[in-house]
Amino acid sequence: MTVRVNTELLGELKRFGAFDVAACFNCGNCTAVCPLSNGDASFPRRIIRYGQLGDRERLLASKEVWLCYYCGECSDTCPRQAEPGEFMASARRYAIASLDPTGISRLLYTSKLFTGLLLAGLSLLLTLVLLSQGGAMNLDRLDIFAFIPFEIVHNVGLAAILIALFTMVFGVLRLVRLLPASRGHSAVPAGLRRVLGAIRKTATELATEKRYRTCTEEQEAPWYRSRWFMHWAIMWGFLGLLAATAVDYVLLLLANKIPGQPEALWHPTRLLGTLTGVLVVFGTTRALVSRIRKPEKYSSHSLLSDWLFLWLLLLVTVTGFLVEVALYLPRGAVWAYILFLVHMVIGMEIVLLFPFTKFAHAIYRPVALLVQELARVQSPSHDHSVTA
Repeated sequence: MTVRVNTELLGELKRFGAFDVAACFNCGNCTAVCPLSNGDASFPRRIIRYGQLGDRERLLASKEVWLCYYCGECSDTCPRQAEPGEFMASARRYAIASLDPTGISRLLYTSKLFTGLLLAGLSLLLTLVLLSQGGAMNLDRLDIFAFIPFEIVHNVGLAAILIALFTMVFGVLRLVRLLPASRGHSAVPAGLRRVLGAIRKTATELATEKRYRTCTEEQEAPWYRSRWFMHWAIMWGFLGLLAATAVDYVLLLLANKIPGQPEALWHPTRLLGTLTGVLVVFGTTRALVSRIRKPEKYSSHSLLSDWLFLWLLLLVTVTGFLVEVALYLPRGAVWAYILFLVHMVIGMEIVLLFPFTKFAHAIYRPVALLVQELARVQSPSHDHSVTA
């Protein structure tokens, strides 16, 4: 295999994080202490070496970039303070930017001016579009879809989903082509039982984040204060809110109901939305507090895009809760209409920015896990499980 060496790779990676692998003398201590390292995955020594050598192709093709949970134990024990954990986080940001065909992700990670202008521009554009055929505030009762017509919400939301989906699919296809485990294997692995087993292992890891809990600090902390639960709450809280919104929309169409009416508190979608919304508020609040206080290596360095991701998730959830409360009030209120507009704008921004921000790894990590497991079941004697 011909390798094209990029002598500027290390400098480029530094734009995506704060590390100093120039201090690394390749002692291997980081790999020795990492609880996620095994015979098939070497965290983070191998990736650091690729960065030092300027081997961009192998760095982007390394599954470790996606499988690392950034426990921080490697940085805590590094004798040279080279911040190997932050290097892995930087490599992950760099990979997201490299898989993005538009270049937006790279600018979000490296330019505060671009991030601010993009967010302001999106907010203004979405506000104008959403209010283009509405704007009426009925103060006798809250009628949110007279203020922003349901058809506009449907059309703009669908357009945002399609844009994000197209970009994400393009990135996933590039990732699959890069991963070495996807090469040299048949498109349909032999043995349905083995394939289903690979899918089951991948799904189990995603649902429980069992590998994350092998980190020493995660075992010592109470579950409700552990980072893995914070991470789990954000991921599954967001997916739960997405599912509740989608199911509620489908039921609305099937029942031919008037949108924007309050549901009973015990309605299944209302319960799902409430419970998963609480998870998002808990997870994002704890993550933001951790990044502000910086009590550990994990939260010692954050890029603007990391803050943006967390704040948008928190704001869309809180404004959603407040709009829900307003629906049960006897009269309409100006603040409720404004909050609904803010809620819709932020929600659509999250969808549009999904492929370009940190949240993209919620798709790339499962793909990397599944590709590795499918390769393993085809050649079980030559590979090792990464989810065991």
